[in-house]
Amino acid sequence: MRPKKNIYILREKWDNLAREEKFMLANLMQSPSYVSLMTAMDYYEVTTQVQNNFIESVLIYRTKRIEIEGAVFNYSRINKDLYSGFIKKEGFFIAVPEKAFLDALYLMSLGRYAFDITSIDRARLDKSQIKKIARAYPKKTQVLLRKYGYI
Repeated sequence: MRPKKNIYILREKWDNLAREEKFMLANLMQSPSYVSLMTAMDYYEVTTQVQNNFIESVLIYRTKRIEIEGAVFNYSRINKDLYSGFIKKEGFFIAVPEKAFLDALYLMSLGRYAFDITSIDRARLDKSQIKKIARAYPKKTQVLLRKYGYI
């Protein structure tokens, strides 16, 4: 298989890729990008919603969807000023839990993301960290944070 120019994966290897290896692939297929949104929140066990073979990332270029052998790699564009709040972990870039939450709320405020906020385990998010990171987000996102009692 060839997910992207100059990136090849044997079908036998694809069938046995661990979630983290798919995260690495997500970073490679669209660079720069980092795993975020519900995928990151699922990884950190912040949400009750489990996503199988659906990996969400954010980037600063165009929104894009790539399907490979039943797996979906979904990339959502965010403002370049918001492209931060991620770490490198086990070879891939992933948002910290609070940043993944804020990315989802931001895209929801723009009408570009369906986000079930009731699936979030509030106890697993650091409210002071949310407040700190949220300063960079636009007013629409801040309004939602207040509405749901996060700031």
